[in-house]
Amino acid sequence: MGEIGIILVLYAVAVLLLVAEIFIPSHGILTAGGLAFLIAAVVKTFQISTNAGVVATLACVVLLPTAAVIAVKVWPHTPLGRLISPDNPVLTSRDVGVNVDEMESMIGRVGRSISPLRPSGTCDFDGHRFPCVAEMGMIARDMEVQVVGVKGSNLAVVAKKDLTTG
Repeated sequence: MGEIGIILVLYAVAVLLLVAEIFIPSHGILTAGGLAFLIAAVVKTFQISTNAGVVATLACVVLLPTAAVIAVKVWPHTPLGRLISPDNPVLTSRDVGVNVDEMESMIGRVGRSISPLRPSGTCDFDGHRFPCVAEMGMIARDMEVQVVGVKGSNLAVVAKKDLTTG
């Protein structure tokens, strides 16, 4: 095999390893190997001709980022790309365990803190426990609280009066 045959094999192996990275999760090992073969091919090309080496270097500088952009932007939208990496599911509030509509209907209701809210804890509203967060400061245990809003997956509450003192 001549010099040009060796260079073509080096380029082919480099492309093969870089494409394999898409299909085989190697945490960059295949990419590093592909880039090493690509550098070896460019060095070998410079040994044949300086002009050919410059052209090969410029081609790599242009084609590698172009191929990377195509791999990231276009590949997921191809039939094979969708098969390998399907779209992320769209999660609703029920999927994450929080029904925001139900929690928003709690605004204005009065209950009591079961645990201290420093600033988060648990409150009881008509026999149902909800995770709560104190709107301001801390709220002691057994305090009457009122829901003033929803923060994430918690009810935001403010203290009304101490139930233990009557």
